[in-house]
Amino acid sequence: MLTATILQQRSRVAPIQEANPEQLEQYIDDAQVRIELYLPIPFPEVVDRQLMLAWVKLAEGLALQDTEEYLAAVARNYASESDGAWTYTRQAVAGKTTGNPDVDAILFLWVKKQQEGPDDGNISAYLL
Repeated sequence: MLTATILQQRSRVAPIQEANPEQLEQYIDDAQVRIELYLPIPFPEVVDRQLMLAWVKLAEGLALQDTEEYLAAVARNYASESDGAWTYTRQAVAGKTTGNPDVDAILFLWVKKQQEGPDDGNISAYLL
């Protein structure tokens, strides 16, 4: 399981490094809830490397979004990018997205790997 200590060790994001333990626990819990809503299977008791990576990246993303400017922009249904242009925000949608495209890709591949069986293969039949 992801803990505040592990999150700070694995992350190089300033808001994570500067956060107090209560904030870190909140980021961890919020990220876990978003991942649970995304996964079509129950959240595993033992977390492997790929799922831990997704969990850390999503917690980092939530920490980076935890600013007054970002929250005000979300309230107006837009967010500011680094170049000053405005774009629509990606909201988390159960079973569809966590709100973070990188994490979505990691989780999609993780779920695909979990659903593969020992005899899964590519078999093609052609009729002549």
